[in-house]
Amino acid sequence: MNSTIRFVHALPPIEHFYPLFLTTGWNESLGLSQEALEGAIQASWFFICAYEGTELIGTGRLLSDGAYQCFLCDVIVRPDRQGQGIGKEIVGRLVEHARLQGIRWLHLTSAPGKRGFYEKIGFAARPEEAPGMELRF
Repeated sequence: MNSTIRFVHALPPIEHFYPLFLTTGWNESLGLSQEALEGAIQASWFFICAYEGTELIGTGRLLSDGAYQCFLCDVIVRPDRQGQGIGKEIVGRLVEHARLQGIRWLHLTSAPGKRGFYEKIGFAARPEEAPGMELRF
């Protein structure tokens, strides 16, 4: 990983986060405005940004009840910077924060094709008899 990358534990300016979020393709089905997404990230329990100079190149955040459960979401690395250890560093810092806060159960839903990334860093897929459930609107 490039040593000029710095990791900051703070919300990014929405004008930096929104374009990065759009690189995921998630907004094609979500249709979130910049204002709606800003509200969503402001509700984060913990947020990490990866910057190269002043450019936001990666993020990740946690939502939590603050007691025992936590959800990892919006792990995003700019497509041209993927495969360089940035996502691994972001997730590692998020996991460490959750551990230090006493969280016992860390959940995530990975984007298509990203399951292997999470398995390499210690996450396990839920068993078929308990895969979890979802309801989309």
